[in-house]
Amino acid sequence: MVYFTFAVFYAQYEKFLEDIQEMEIVHVKEREVGPLQKELSELQGDYYAVSTVLKEMLRRGTEIRISKSTLSWEKILEEYNSCKKTGLDLRKKKEDLELLEGQILPWGEYSLDAIARLRKSGIQIHFFKIKEMDFDESWPDKYPLEIVSNYKSEIYFVYFGDKSRDFQKAEELDCPTIELAAVSKSMAELKNKISQNEEKLNALAESGTQVLNKKSQELGTRIKYLKVLNDHTTAIGEGKVKVLEGWVPESEQQLLIGYLDLNGILYTSHYATLDSHPPVKLANSQFGSLFEPIGKLFSLPAYKEIDLTIYFAPFFLLFFGFCLGDGGYGILIFLVTTFYKRKASVKLMPYLSLAQYFGISTLVMGIIFGNFFGIELGKVAFLSPFKYYFLDSNKVFYLSLIFGGIQILFGLCLKIANQIKQNGILYGMGTIGWLILILNLLTSALLKKTGTPASSVSELLGNGISVISILLILFFTDPGAKIHLRFASGLWSIYSTVTGIFGDMLSYIRLFALGISSSILGLVVNQMALSFLGIKVIGPILFLLVAVLGHLGNLVISSLGSFVHPLRLTLVEFYKNAGFSGGGKEYNPFSKIKPIKY
Repeated sequence: MVYFTFAVFYAQYEKFLEDIQEMEIVHVKEREVGPLQKELSELQGDYYAVSTVLKEMLRRGTEIRISKSTLSWEKILEEYNSCKKTGLDLRKKKEDLELLEGQILPWGEYSLDAIARLRKSGIQIHFFKIKEMDFDESWPDKYPLEIVSNYKSEIYFVYFGDKSRDFQKAEELDCPTIELAAVSKSMAELKNKISQNEEKLNALAESGTQVLNKKSQELGTRIKYLKVLNDHTTAIGEGKVKVLEGWVPESEQQLLIGYLDLNGILYTSHYATLDSHPPVKLANSQFGSLFEPIGKLFSLPAYKEIDLTIYFAPFFLLFFGFCLGDGGYGILIFLVTTFYKRKASVKLMPYLSLAQYFGISTLVMGIIFGNFFGIELGKVAFLSPFKYYFLDSNKVFYLSLIFGGIQILFGLCLKIANQIKQNGILYGMGTIGWLILILNLLTSALLKKTGTPASSVSELLGNGISVISILLILFFTDPGAKIHLRFASGLWSIYSTVTGIFGDMLSYIRLFALGISSSILGLVVNQMALSFLGIKVIGPILFLLVAVLGHLGNLVISSLGSFVHPLRLTLVEFYKNAGFSGGGKEYNPFSKIKPIKY
């Protein structure tokens, strides 16, 4: 990043801001924000109102938005919010009507006029309900009552008499005040009104989306402009000169310098230093950029720190496939995401591309493990000649530890590069000592495992390398400190690393555990589905239903675990061993707001 300071004559300043906003390359240095000006406050209120309604319109999923409304954006907001309020009121009335309908439904069709005539003639009617188990079957013979219905395990009956008798455990109800036919008619009218209101909302969404999208873009752009103009600009020379500071990527500074020289604008520039807290702009390949959202879940790298995105990406893919470990699931993930990409929004495309890679990784690891929708391929007759090529659980266990060890060592290499890049080679010597020591111990262990005889020279050389490595760790873990503090830091490094590295290695066993659990669940689903095949007629239907739903459920649950646990291994074990510090501020150039793509 290159740090620029601009000094612009006040009469040219607003034009200057419009130009750099159009260029979209200057990350403005923010200053402490004062009280909102009236214009800015009003604009933010309008922006919030427009954005809220626009998001609701987009969520309605209208497929065609080519027509443009003749209404102003204010009128569209007014009508949409009015319809929305009407819809809420109608739904509240519908809920009340449904409650009333539930109360009178057990009484069926009846006439309020008939009830009134009976009462006028001196016959009183009392309405009761009682749990079915508490109803005395002898009551109809003893008393003048009539059972109306048996509804939801409760008996509804009416008693004809001047005074109600004490029917134990029965609850006396008020006489219905409205007939069921009238309620049904009101409900039908209400549903029709709700449907008409929804159609009006959809019509407003179809015609008003473009208008609100454009207005949202204009308001957002204006708000950013006023914030820079009022909050992040310094006035000097009695307000005649406006000063603005910001960062520009080195690769794009010539474009800015050409504009400044052409317009006679004074400026100074120098390479950004850590003290100025410059923003961070990630520069990954098309493949690496797919994994940037994963890294951002933790933090952006600090300025001048190595971006670890492209380095953890292959491991993340591998670990996802390792955890899911079923070739059938891999094919399913790939096909579903590929199909959905044909109609998905531009915003979703990178995530679907990432899911495609996850599907390919799962397919590859599923073939290596010999799993396909819970079927053990090694036990399939025509594949039996290849069963020795599929990995059993013991090999999968050791493979997870091997992958863990490789990633930890790779992380140490990156830590060395990070330390040298940021502070110089002396600060990387301690980690170099650890890397040499670990590799030396692994080499010695491997030679003993293979039975290779060790000569006295090779043993002496190995011991010498170990001693040199330990000295590097003891005296170069913190090379900026005094000698006794350096030694103390080295001792602490030995203790923390030795205890931590074994814990880190054990963390990678989760790859094995998740892979095995996914396979076992798939196997259980198959066994459950097969158990229904013996049932006549509906057996095949139940088999398909259990198999499809079971594997879909296993796929969803296992995919979640297959993402979360590699995420933990990346952001905890790998980032720690790579010496990642993070805390970077994202590069956000002063620019115009882009319209929402749909």
